[in-house]
Amino acid sequence: MTIINALVFSKLYYCSTVWSSTTAYNVQKLQLVQSFSAQIISGTYKFEHITPSLKNLRWLPVKKQLYLRDVVFAFKCMTGCAPTHLTSQFVKRQQISSRTTRNSQQLNISLCKTTAGQRSFYYRIGKLWNSLDKDLKLCESYANFKKTLKTKPLSEFLN
Repeated sequence: MTIINALVFSKLYYCSTVWSSTTAYNVQKLQLVQSFSAQIISGTYKFEHITPSLKNLRWLPVKKQLYLRDVVFAFKCMTGCAPTHLTSQFVKRQQISSRTTRNSQQLNISLCKTTAGQRSFYYRIGKLWNSLDKDLKLCESYANFKKTLKTKPLSEFLN
């Protein structure tokens, strides 16, 4: 198990924040790699369903794992744990307008009409942060945020 983590997952999710906005075809290729590694560990045959093995190993599908990594990186950017050249680009709506509204704690996202613009790092991270629940945004520690964030998708996948 630790060999798979060391050899496969370290390569599978390396720089995932940069390339996680890739096409569904490329994400499917990564899912095949994860499924093959689960097949090796669990000893299932080639034409058996891999989902029960993934559930037994408690591995989230690649698409959900990429989402979690992006949201964790957004948390790091918003709490100042990321480098300043990344965090300085995010502007809250309350910094732009003096009015206090219910959306004043959300990030101001620039308008992007093209899909290439919507795949950009700042647009994607801003949309993810604005879509999070308020209680997740108010988490104080990184470990608490990550634990709270991961329990919901993992429980949905296991059930």
